[in-house]
Amino acid sequence: MLNHAPSSAWFPSALPVLLAWFSLSAWACSLQSLPPLEEQKARILSHEIALKALTAQAFLEAWGEPTYEHYESMQFFPVTDGNYIPRFRVPLGEVPPGWDHSVVSEPALFLGYADRGELLGFLEKRLIYREHLPAEQIHAIAAQWKREELFKTRLEAPPARPLPP
Repeated sequence: MLNHAPSSAWFPSALPVLLAWFSLSAWACSLQSLPPLEEQKARILSHEIALKALTAQAFLEAWGEPTYEHYESMQFFPVTDGNYIPRFRVPLGEVPPGWDHSVVSEPALFLGYADRGELLGFLEKRLIYREHLPAEQIHAIAAQWKREELFKTRLEAPPARPLPP
């Protein structure tokens, strides 16, 4: 049992540490901010496509409507190069090369540009997955998505797609 009132004498000595921690946190968050939409589109058009720095909206405005658009809850395997590999791209019982042993599971948007040979994945509006594939393979993935939709229960139905910003 506590016999004395807690002291707040520690607060003045901890204040500089707390301020430094909050400053570092704010700085780290500012590193994660997205460039303006016009700058994102310019990067896409100049083939400077970087993960976590571009949005689906920028791709839609720069490249136009994709051949396929798909939205569902997805498990991703983060790998050392910064890419997040979706579960459907990893053979059953295997792991992607460079996997960091973590899993991210969230609603994701996928855009398939068969004419460009690009399959893109987005979490929280940011590009987190990019893979160059032949058009036939992108069509096959879209067909797989369509087949899977036929057998989903209401509990597995894709979440409502968020409205664009």
